[in-house]
Amino acid sequence: MSIKILIIGNSDGIGAALTRTLIARGDQIVGISRSPSPLSPNGPKHVVQDIAAPDYPDVLRRIIVDEGPFDTCVFCAAIGSGLKLHDLSQEAHVIEVNLTAMVHTLASLLPGWVEQGRGHFIGLSSLADDFYNTDAPSYTASKAGFSNYLLSMALKLRSQGIHVTNIRFGFVDTKLPKASWKPLMMTTEQAATHVIRCLNTKPMQLSVPKLAGLALHSIRWVQSLRVWLS
Repeated sequence: MSIKILIIGNSDGIGAALTRTLIARGDQIVGISRSPSPLSPNGPKHVVQDIAAPDYPDVLRRIIVDEGPFDTCVFCAAIGSGLKLHDLSQEAHVIEVNLTAMVHTLASLLPGWVEQGRGHFIGLSSLADDFYNTDAPSYTASKAGFSNYLLSMALKLRSQGIHVTNIRFGFVDTKLPKASWKPLMMTTEQAATHVIRCLNTKPMQLSVPKLAGLALHSIRWVQSLRVWLS
């Protein structure tokens, strides 16, 4: 059965691959991103909007009224920034895009979903939420907050008939990863397949690949030991 899905950040990367897959299976898609959709002008409804801008919540609420109600929202948007000690201005911006905009998105959708007694919010987080990154602290901090917030809301909203899913990806072949070594990297199409599976099964959390998650958790344990010993 066709469902109506709002995708935040679908002009490239996992969001674009997911959009193509969902259209192919017959779902109705509305996308929001800072850049035009590569599927325009004959693709699904797409709104060009900076989700870190002050007017984003108002724009989103108008879209929900005009194009909704939405059965599901997938939040794919994310940016990263290398740490520059002489200029920390981008640090707050990364957190605004990766975390604050996600909270605004869920907050705008939630009243309607509570009234209907159903809804599904999927957020794309990162296995990087589990360790300290001295080269990109704003990214890992935003993803740690992202994952914690969504899991907390998943526990809170389950009794209301609303599902929240946090997907923690390792390296995906997008423009975001900057590491020189990217083990177990998956394609955007493979990542989209995992999102589709979560659309169907509605877990609270999925971490892929599990081997990478275990390795990063081990790094976090060593880092925590160093902090404790200091």
